[in-house]
Amino acid sequence: MAIIMTSTPTHHRHTRRRRQAAAALCLALPLTLFLAACGDGNDQAGSTPEPTTSTYYEGSCTSMAESELVGNGTFATPYDADRSDADSTAEVTALMLHSWDTTTDTTQTGAAIRAIPLMSNEWATNQVEPERNGAQGEWLEPAEHEAYSAPSIVPAPGDVSQDVAEDKAIRAYDVSWRWISRDGTDLPTTGRQIVTIYLEKHDNQWDVVGHQFQDMGL
Repeated sequence: MAIIMTSTPTHHRHTRRRRQAAAALCLALPLTLFLAACGDGNDQAGSTPEPTTSTYYEGSCTSMAESELVGNGTFATPYDADRSDADSTAEVTALMLHSWDTTTDTTQTGAAIRAIPLMSNEWATNQVEPERNGAQGEWLEPAEHEAYSAPSIVPAPGDVSQDVAEDKAIRAYDVSWRWISRDGTDLPTTGRQIVTIYLEKHDNQWDVVGHQFQDMGL
């Protein structure tokens, strides 16, 4: 089963300089590069047993001023994924899809846009921000304190995750997150979703070709 991502420095195999460059690239990525729009993908409610363990991912420090980095420099980046490994690619994608910064993101899709380097060209064109934030109510208090999310993942229960073929795979994760404020306020707002990641392998590299969410509540 997939390995839970952790915040230990040994997880990051790339230099601070590369993380800094990646963060700067994510912040500068123009939305006008993507031509196709998609719906807001309203989530479906469901129920599943609570995970027994979870590990928060809060990343590692960088040399750039934290206030200039999305998520204060704590978010996972595409460079954290081993693209030759389906589990690694899916895990990093699941974390990135739930890494939001209320000072820079206007919708949840902002996180998906940062994960575009992990996606196929076809799926990347679907990552266009809607006019309204589907999670606006849940973001109100975090936004007041310029908060960013801290996601954690565990494998989702059941048999959704599977290797469909040598070049096709599905991975599902139970993702929960809390909010970290920039002003030190303790924020009680949390969230939880099941995310399913669909992958295909091309030229010995795994690409995300689809993903879907299911709200679980807490």
